[in-house]
Amino acid sequence: MRKCFCWLSLFVIILSATLSQAAGPDQDVEAAIDEEFKWLREEAEAQFVTVATKTEMTAQEAPSIVSVITAEEIRNMGARNIVDVLRTVPGFDLVKSGDKTLQQIYIRGLTSPGNEKVKIMINGHSMRVLLGSPGQDFERLPTGSIRKIEIIRGPGSALYGTGAFLGVINIITKEGGDEPSRVSFEGGSFDTAKPSAELSLKNGGLKTYMYAEHYRTDGYDGIIESDRAAILPVFAPSASREMTNGTEYCTFQTNISCDRLWFSAFFQKADSEIPVGIASVLTDEEDADTSYTFAELGYRLPTGDRGNLRMRAYYDYGNYKPVQEDAPEETAEMYIGFPDGEGLHGGIWAKSSVTGAEITGDYEACPGIGLVAGASYEYVRQYDVKTYANYNLTGKPLEIGGVTYPPFPFQYFPRGILPDSAKWNRNTDRGVAAAYVQGIFDLKEIFSLEGSTENLTLTLGGRYDNYDDVGSSANPRLGIVWAPAEKFWFKMLYGKAFRAPNFMELYLQNTPASGNPDLEPERVTTAEGLVGYHFTRTVSGSLTGFYVKAEDLIQYSEFMYENIGKTESCGMEAELKAAFGRNRYAYLNLTWQDVRDTTHSTILSEGGRTYVHDDFHPGTAPEFYGNIGVNYGFTERILGNISVNYVGERERTEEKMWLGETLVRKDQRDPVRERWLLGASLTFRDFFAKGAELQISGFNLLDEDHRDPEQDGYILNDIPCPGRSFTGRISYSF
Repeated sequence: MRKCFCWLSLFVIILSATLSQAAGPDQDVEAAIDEEFKWLREEAEAQFVTVATKTEMTAQEAPSIVSVITAEEIRNMGARNIVDVLRTVPGFDLVKSGDKTLQQIYIRGLTSPGNEKVKIMINGHSMRVLLGSPGQDFERLPTGSIRKIEIIRGPGSALYGTGAFLGVINIITKEGGDEPSRVSFEGGSFDTAKPSAELSLKNGGLKTYMYAEHYRTDGYDGIIESDRAAILPVFAPSASREMTNGTEYCTFQTNISCDRLWFSAFFQKADSEIPVGIASVLTDEEDADTSYTFAELGYRLPTGDRGNLRMRAYYDYGNYKPVQEDAPEETAEMYIGFPDGEGLHGGIWAKSSVTGAEITGDYEACPGIGLVAGASYEYVRQYDVKTYANYNLTGKPLEIGGVTYPPFPFQYFPRGILPDSAKWNRNTDRGVAAAYVQGIFDLKEIFSLEGSTENLTLTLGGRYDNYDDVGSSANPRLGIVWAPAEKFWFKMLYGKAFRAPNFMELYLQNTPASGNPDLEPERVTTAEGLVGYHFTRTVSGSLTGFYVKAEDLIQYSEFMYENIGKTESCGMEAELKAAFGRNRYAYLNLTWQDVRDTTHSTILSEGGRTYVHDDFHPGTAPEFYGNIGVNYGFTERILGNISVNYVGERERTEEKMWLGETLVRKDQRDPVRERWLLGASLTFRDFFAKGAELQISGFNLLDEDHRDPEQDGYILNDIPCPGRSFTGRISYSF
């Protein structure tokens, strides 16, 4: 299969060269020149990023490993959601988790539940309100409002604090006047429907942009053949059943700016079914009702002609209200008093808020030296914590209405809110104060190196965060970017990052597992190197090497969270891009990675024998994965896009356990086989009137039977993923 991938790579390169000749002499020369200059201006604007330094510079000059995806690229590929977009990024692997509604983002082979190790931002605003953490169902974020996405692969805590552990995703939305106003309708497989509308206005210095979307789908209904009930006797064997993947949500988003003042807001309310129960037992009555809102007000104050001062205040609110079917009716029938057709239900509910303010300044101290500094304070609150259940799920005797219910065997009581003494967590809060500083030194200008080098910059910086509940964390960064010639450039990067424990990890209670208020932040150190080369003005490539060392990772140990985990990852990312005019481009990327658990934990057999783990592969993360894509504008009105997402074989964890006095692998299932997902879209612009657009897209066109890995070994054949599916979109711009 690797040989096949190489041949496909060669195909893209040959096709790219062909595309370069496609805009031939038959075109009207003057129109072609106008279109070329318009495309070049848009391309140049797209390559300027702020995510790496909080100041504007090109992706090539930025002291981070940066990827940029534009609205045009998202639109051309016919992306159903942001998951389709992020899969095209080197080092990114996305996996659907069966017992949750969200996708897990793996960056360079590492991940975390709730994606808490990836900083996800909208216009620089961090999304982090659930359980006092950055966790968020990012896949529901609308793609129609995106102007571009700036992505850092690597640490970002030196600027962005907690959660910027493995990477940073900054989704930059449109502003008034960027594009025309638009109405759109999208529909497709699984009874999916998504109407949307966007209003874009510009009047002098006033810019107004509003976006609204409603999404509904029945979701993929694949069959799961087996579950945890086949292993544990406390669960009755449940019949294999169709997955429940239905989702419905509505989203509203706005950006309003007037000269130096801006206001942005986001609202989303969602109700999503969960395909597998939280206990890894098949269910069909489980969903998560959530809502998330933020509002931000900011002001930019120029400080002469050398810099700017930016001030912003913001408020976030989240409501997390899942109803979990811990076990279906087949299991409930084994116990006392459960009505026909009703399973074992529970839910951990909470509301969260973040109130914060930040001030950031950038200043050119002297020629060749730029400074960025800032300070922030946040007050994070968790409140209205409740536990909802129809049985005793606390793991200890529970008294309700004068009746004592044992933790086992299960007994039914009418579904309702459990008393405060049985809450899953506590009402709590935390204050977070932070300060950061960064210097960008243009060594070419400082030391007058004109003629001897194209570019040589040094970036030094760091940030200090102080949490009033878990202590502090200091995180430095160092970056050197050197272009000895116009065609060559190099990057050498070093940085540290952290993730603060969330309220669940700190204060979980009244369950078989418990929180640990003595937890400390998780830590990671990353070293990266990049070499890039411009083969021609329109074709460039890069090769990145990385080494990631994560320590103090929060893991379960004896039914309690502890800072005991250690993981390392090293690898390389190769990328090739070619652009030959507007809507004519191709890309290729391939990632190789080696991930190892280096905790060296000790396990004890019943007979007293001990085994200290060597380094081992933790499972799920593939060794190879990559993407190939081509977009071709046959005419100005007809565009075709084709892409392949390849993920190699996924090994199971090599962790070991005692079976009696015999040492065996904990997960002895065969590896998850490799997959090739072929997607294509065809777009017709101005197809019956100016501003009208029709797009037809297909996904997994080869109808490949592929699965997302289930890591615990309870779903023996893993989580089935959709086969061939289609969407259609019609829109009108005015």
